[in-house]
Amino acid sequence: MGPDILWFRDNWFPVIQTLGIVGSLVFTALSIRQATNARKASDLLTLTEQHRHLWNEVYSRPGLTRIYEEKIDLLANPVTVAETLFLNEVIVHFHTGWQLSCHGSLLTLQAMKADARTFFKLPLPHAVWRQTTGTRDPKFVHFIDACLRENKS
Repeated sequence: MGPDILWFRDNWFPVIQTLGIVGSLVFTALSIRQATNARKASDLLTLTEQHRHLWNEVYSRPGLTRIYEEKIDLLANPVTVAETLFLNEVIVHFHTGWQLSCHGSLLTLQAMKADARTFFKLPLPHAVWRQTTGTRDPKFVHFIDACLRENKS
């Protein structure tokens, strides 16, 4: 018998054991990757469902239609309590989307920036945003404010 066969005869069990361990690690890594992708898809679907539910309120509650208006005299017609409450829900929704984006969600930061620029430049959302930044996550405040500055450029 050659030296290779003798070595294998003496070490077959550790070789098989090592191959089994490596195989199980590869399988675990693939399983984690698949679970992560499934979680990302689930997070996006959940956020989309919440988004639809939230914005359906605007259509079912006539008192919220001013939210989309681009020209409003807030001195003559200040933000109402209903608008403030609703916009706070929207801001929390934005914050959730931002958090998911920061943690590798299927929702990208670029998409979040575009939505934030469009939404927070509107007078009512902008006013409620300015009133409540002190109670928000400072990193999120920085993100939204940076989006608004990009909008002005």
